[in-house]
Amino acid sequence: MTETSPAYHDANDADGPSNGAIEEPLISFEQDVVSPTGTDTFPDINMDFLQHLDIDAPEYQFMFQTPDNNPPSTAAESTDGSYSKIYPLLDGHENLHPETLGLSGDMDPYLLQRYQSDEHGTFKFKQLAIRSVNNNPPVQFLISQPSLFGQSRKEAGHTDAPISSQRVELEKAVSQNMGKRLISLYNRFIAPHYPIFSTESPPGPATSAPCLLATIYSISLPFAMYDDQLCIDVAYDSPDAEDLAHLINAAVAFEIHSPNIATVQTLFLLIARPSSNPLVSDASYRWTTMGTLVSAATNIGLHLDPSLWNIPSAQIAARRRLSFFVYALDRWLAAALGRPPHINRSNWLVDELSAQDEHSSGLDASQWADTMVFSALTASLSDALDRL
Repeated sequence: MTETSPAYHDANDADGPSNGAIEEPLISFEQDVVSPTGTDTFPDINMDFLQHLDIDAPEYQFMFQTPDNNPPSTAAESTDGSYSKIYPLLDGHENLHPETLGLSGDMDPYLLQRYQSDEHGTFKFKQLAIRSVNNNPPVQFLISQPSLFGQSRKEAGHTDAPISSQRVELEKAVSQNMGKRLISLYNRFIAPHYPIFSTESPPGPATSAPCLLATIYSISLPFAMYDDQLCIDVAYDSPDAEDLAHLINAAVAFEIHSPNIATVQTLFLLIARPSSNPLVSDASYRWTTMGTLVSAATNIGLHLDPSLWNIPSAQIAARRRLSFFVYALDRWLAAALGRPPHINRSNWLVDELSAQDEHSSGLDASQWADTMVFSALTASLSDALDRL
């Protein structure tokens, strides 16, 4: 029994033996009930670990605090109808790696509903926390310390790459000032077609994951001619595409053990990025990476509809947009390459956008209208693919 399955013992202890053939042990057990922290009943089990269940230690506080060290709020809307910038518990922090808990896994969402959670829907135990975002049906996420996967990464040959060192390496290739200009070009030319970010937490050179920034820079560099400063800088000293690719690949391989929303956004842009050689489609790479994208997106719950979840409205809209664009990319890529889609439509709940999903997208009315047209076209393509 591992510490990642707290519901397992509760289920067995509550039900007891099912055949009812042995009466005496049951009666004896009821007469000799002791504290669950006692060691006499289970002499072979060392219960000392119960003294170290300290997830309230400083290293865990990122899961329960905003950058201003205030308790997190799942109600982001203010009294005047505006939305304040917050870091919600589920997404928005580089150390948050939510993993969705499914109905057939070893951590049953219905049993986990019985646990006593705090006012934010969080149940905490050693090195892990369970965050509940919906009660009916139950939707929960397992939130783990990134260091928990250190051994798995080492066994896979993925060397430890702290965010700080990744950022230093990135800034050797692209300065923060150049990065800001490239992000501006991204927002101008690319974001209107793929609104996968929220204005509540836009990409920034000092705040976003380095692998995500490197991908944004890579996809934006071809537009450098439209920036009066970059058109000169890039002509004399263009960022090395190979250096950016190395950083992206190393970081994604490291993060795939516990992906978060930035990992999914990175993989999405890697696939959407045009090939540098128009005569080579690189179909195998794109299709294989698409499978990784779908798996990572499912791992963080993007196959579910968050419309009723106990998270901020801006985060709901951002998750729905990203979920739809992962679905759409899978459909259009499948059609272009003549392959069956990775995503099973019955298991992916956000296959179209709604008017409410415009919230915090950063798009104007005309751009959003184009996005809704694309959503309708994707639905038609999906119907056609289903009939093949």
